[in-house]
Amino acid sequence: MDSRKYTVEYIPEFADCDKKYDIKPQVLLAWCAELAGNHLRSRNITREQMWKDGQVFLLTRAAVHFEKVPQYNNKLYMTTWEGGTKGSQFTRKFVVKDTDGNILCDVDTMWALVNPHSHKICRPSEYIYEQIPCEDEVEAKVIKFKAEAPEKIKDYTFVYSDIDANGHVNNGVYLRLMSNIIPQELIDTHMKTMRINFIHECRQGETVGLYLEINDKICTAEGRFPDGKVSFEAQAEFV
Repeated sequence: MDSRKYTVEYIPEFADCDKKYDIKPQVLLAWCAELAGNHLRSRNITREQMWKDGQVFLLTRAAVHFEKVPQYNNKLYMTTWEGGTKGSQFTRKFVVKDTDGNILCDVDTMWALVNPHSHKICRPSEYIYEQIPCEDEVEAKVIKFKAEAPEKIKDYTFVYSDIDANGHVNNGVYLRLMSNIIPQELIDTHMKTMRINFIHECRQGETVGLYLEINDKICTAEGRFPDGKVSFEAQAEFV
């Protein structure tokens, strides 16, 4: 096995899935974050040590390509590896396979290195730990996307249960919000691709307007603060 990669077995539980028995996008994203952290921990780079050293990774962009959406109670294997750096950010890839070795989906992600005490972004050259990048690519690609003229659907105010241990809204909440405003006739089908860009973090008590644009089977969502500043952008394509 490639020592640059890290693999863990998962079995989607009932609470991880939607009414189609498909894994929820926010659960898949949470697994990615967990696996990335455990990969570093396996090399003695712990979250606690990174915090002490003033360096933590924050997910900024993610893209998922589904061959077949993972489903309830079907054992799978999830593998991750570091992809190196791109500009000011770090890249990391993931692939999910079934027990026969078939690819179910893969994920392309980008991460910012941030000082949790000063909240300043660090340059990749300031990273004090060893990287072991692998050049293997995945089908999913982080790319730019933008809604042309999205329609406002509703406002949403973030509550206590939306907040994670970092003190701001958990990344998965934004995917949940997008899923909740997509028309039923699309959300009842299976996802083909999903992308999300985290632009400005939100905190408990803040309100964003949720906007949506539909182009055939592609839904593009935005969360906007009252001053018009964009908090997140997300896009889902359905089969």
